[in-house]
Amino acid sequence: MAELRVEGLVKTFGEVRAVDDVSFRVADGEFLTLLGPSGCGKSTTLAAIAGLDRPDQGLIALGGNVFFDGTKRRFVPPEGREIGLVFQSYALWPHMTVWNNLDFPLKLRKIPRAERAKRIEEVLALVEMSEYGARYPHALSGGQQQRVALARTLVYRPSLLLLDEPLSNLDAKLRERARTWLRHLQNQVGVTTVYVTHDQSEALALSDRVAVMNQGKIVQLADPHTIYEHPADPFVADFIGSSNFFRGTVTGIANGSVRIAIGDGQPLVAASPLRLRDGSKVTVSVRPEKIYLSDSPQANGSDATNVFPVRIEERTYLGAHHTVLVRVGNDSFRVDCDTLPAGETAFAHIPPESCIVFQAQTDR
Repeated sequence: MAELRVEGLVKTFGEVRAVDDVSFRVADGEFLTLLGPSGCGKSTTLAAIAGLDRPDQGLIALGGNVFFDGTKRRFVPPEGREIGLVFQSYALWPHMTVWNNLDFPLKLRKIPRAERAKRIEEVLALVEMSEYGARYPHALSGGQQQRVALARTLVYRPSLLLLDEPLSNLDAKLRERARTWLRHLQNQVGVTTVYVTHDQSEALALSDRVAVMNQGKIVQLADPHTIYEHPADPFVADFIGSSNFFRGTVTGIANGSVRIAIGDGQPLVAASPLRLRDGSKVTVSVRPEKIYLSDSPQANGSDATNVFPVRIEERTYLGAHHTVLVRVGNDSFRVDCDTLPAGETAFAHIPPESCIVFQAQTDR
């Protein structure tokens, strides 16, 4: 196992800069996820690491092995990288049994028969598929096919594991179970892993760190808690989880708190480390679960800070909680709550420490 280094990676398709100066490192045994919307460059980055796409610029190295160096015009083809790759489509050979699917890549590497059998037995046990060696892929469920695809990759003991949306073909319940199983498996094997997904829940549940990508760039690289609680910009706040956004103007600053006029001039107080000034244009993000509704402005012992009388416009029952759309003045926002207020009006309480303030681009 070894550290993966990606430095200054650039890949263009015509006029489109699909990967734009992307740099990151993945420590030995670490699980890093590239997360972002379709077309953000995450799969192109993964393809470059695998050697399936040749970048225009940059450096890709695993430990002391340099796979690509744009300056020295060095490019190692996929078969020379000893990388394991699992796609969204599992690409199992339909005419081969599970055992033979795993045996084939070992034969290509000229591994002796006894060693091949030993490895196949080990990896089938690892993915909990020991009883399925004689079956063909068409006789397996989607979840079982996914395990076989992963086993086929692990059986030749790659130094780096690349996973391109491997759970996206599974239904929601099976995908949730597969996440837990996959993370446990990666911890057992200890292989350095780069995972690609557009599913924020997957990224938060699986990863040691998450690289959020947008328009070919990494906009934030951090652990899941930091990504969720301290997003770098409004894009990350909006893409990871749900967020309400309020645009406003700073009207006062004191003791680490910012007073902001939002909507029709309603005052919102936010705790913020940013260096702002009166008149600064800002955007404030607040997670729906950080707001609470009550029938009284003094509920839960709170003071009058950030307490807004609101009208309830829409209620959505989601099983574990309700999502409520409320309106104050010209602004509407969503609140996640366990119990619903009794009437059509209520009070929304927004803790200042739950407000994330972003300075407007034009005001920087």
